[in-house]
Amino acid sequence: MNLEPELQLLQAAAAGERRAQLALYELCYPVLISAARRYYHNTDEQMTVVNNSFVKVIQYLNNYETGRFLSWVKRIISNEIIDEYRRNKRYNELYRFDAPVEERGAPDFQTDQIFSHEQLQRMLLSLSEPARLVFNLFAIEGYSHKEIAQMLGVTEETSKWHTKMARKKLRELIENIHE
Repeated sequence: MNLEPELQLLQAAAAGERRAQLALYELCYPVLISAARRYYHNTDEQMTVVNNSFVKVIQYLNNYETGRFLSWVKRIISNEIIDEYRRNKRYNELYRFDAPVEERGAPDFQTDQIFSHEQLQRMLLSLSEPARLVFNLFAIEGYSHKEIAQMLGVTEETSKWHTKMARKKLRELIENIHE
């Protein structure tokens, strides 16, 4: 099943044709909302970041080069989420923690439990905003701590600390499910 848009659709959307933009929005929406739900509790916040991201998709459509379009869209929403956190007034309060962090291996528990998408979503949303952002960027999006530190304007140690705290909280949630 090919979900990549046809060149004609991209050209029409870039030219400002509303029907083409709507068709492109419908194609991009599942990718955009999936990313937004990993970072935001509130539906209004989710839709704000989805719509802001789609505006950027349209705005920069002429800069898109052939390749995997939906991967390009994912990159746009990731950047929009990071930009939104930067704009957040509480940014400096939430993200500053410069204490050294020990590197640890895999979690010290094993589970055969299979979680539904909704259960995993609830667990991720239970994390604090900074921990959720850093954990999603590191564990789900695949960024390195160095890249996260550069994107967020924090130290690598801060990124590692938030990842560690997120893992600790997730471990507690999983252990509580098993009890």
